[in-house]
Amino acid sequence: MRGLTATDRLMLGFLAAFLAILGWQAGEVSSWPLLLVPVALMAGLVALLARAPADAPLVQFVGGTYAVFLTPVFYTLLGVVNVEVARFHDVLVQHWEAALFGSQVSVTWHENMPSLALSWVMHLGYWSYYFIVAGALLGLWFLASREAYARGGFIIALAFYLCYLVFLLFPVMGPRHYFGDATGPIAQILPARLMRAAQHGGSAMGTAFPSSHVTACWCAVYALWRDARRLAVLLAPVALALAFGTVYGQFHYAVDAAAGALLAVVLSAGADPLRRVLARGRSPSP
Repeated sequence: MRGLTATDRLMLGFLAAFLAILGWQAGEVSSWPLLLVPVALMAGLVALLARAPADAPLVQFVGGTYAVFLTPVFYTLLGVVNVEVARFHDVLVQHWEAALFGSQVSVTWHENMPSLALSWVMHLGYWSYYFIVAGALLGLWFLASREAYARGGFIIALAFYLCYLVFLLFPVMGPRHYFGDATGPIAQILPARLMRAAQHGGSAMGTAFPSSHVTACWCAVYALWRDARRLAVLLAPVALALAFGTVYGQFHYAVDAAAGALLAVVLSAGADPLRRVLARGRSPSP
């Protein structure tokens, strides 16, 4: 049997940390009993995968990256917790923004450079988040080894869940929630309107700092650079447009994007050693 992998232990560690933070804030989160249901289901999935046949292709495919594809579930839970606790740190982050960049870049950039062509590039870059992560994992599955696929899934999952823990402990709404949506002609092009509708329909509160979009996408590019370099070269400019697009479109503070990029660098150096530690002592189940 497959046994517990490093990704499984990463998921279980995140679930334990989420429960600890939820227990600490339970007095302010009236819906906490309902939030235990998806946590229990995720723990059950880990247990099922541990008992699955190790050499089955479907098990290898799901087991390598299920943690990544379950991120929308936990993203939603974060929003529920942060809305009920209602302690946001935007003013502090805005002070960092002004100190580092001299202004609120997420507001001033598109106002000072109202280019429709640039807006198309930036907003399409921001949309590419959905394709970079999924494309990187599928690329690793079809173009590289199963070990490379599992390794890539681990670093991308680590990027997401580490950001999620920061969101719980240090929630930041982001400039769109604080200042309102971007305005002017650059905000009226089709990609901007679609992204704004998506943000209004499904954006979780308190999930701005650091930008998990930037962190996860650059971790995906790093994973491809090691094992599917041609695809990495194709996606790197798109990931760069995404990082800038988060700020130009007023979705993130510039500090959010910078912190996300810095975290991606740290994880690129530290993910493999952590994965080896979490995989230590692993043996197939009898």
